[in-house]
Amino acid sequence: MRSVIGAEDVEGVPRVSQTFWSGTTDAGTPSGEVPGPSRDLIGKRNVYRYSPEHLYEHVYVSSQRYAWQCLEGVQRGHGDMDLSTMWKFQDGLYLFCFREFRIAVASVWLHDLGYALKTTGVFLGLTGDGRSEHSRAGGHIYPLGAVAYPDAQPV
Repeated sequence: MRSVIGAEDVEGVPRVSQTFWSGTTDAGTPSGEVPGPSRDLIGKRNVYRYSPEHLYEHVYVSSQRYAWQCLEGVQRGHGDMDLSTMWKFQDGLYLFCFREFRIAVASVWLHDLGYALKTTGVFLGLTGDGRSEHSRAGGHIYPLGAVAYPDAQPV
């Protein structure tokens, strides 16, 4: 996966783009499940506690979009629907990536929705004064449930 900060804002396009590739190791012979795009999270609703002051809710709407809202923290009351990509590594282990429209940031997260219910990830974006910034984060996942609805978008 590669994230790139674009040279300028383009209306309707996230400033930070992401490109995905898959590959195999062990001389080309997969030793387990081959990672790839997944629809498993569609309809799931989770709360993510990143710190005592930061609590966010995510709803995975389709294979290409997710909705978020800040429940506690600096962005309290803010929310949006952004582009996302989900890959499955194995049962309960997912790579979740998103690209925001409103601010120049993209993120890569590894969600353990199986045993640990934890997440760890990185952000790449621009600060308020235009400098590029790369930061790490992590937190706890609290599943709230799921709804079943059709997703007409392809994986």
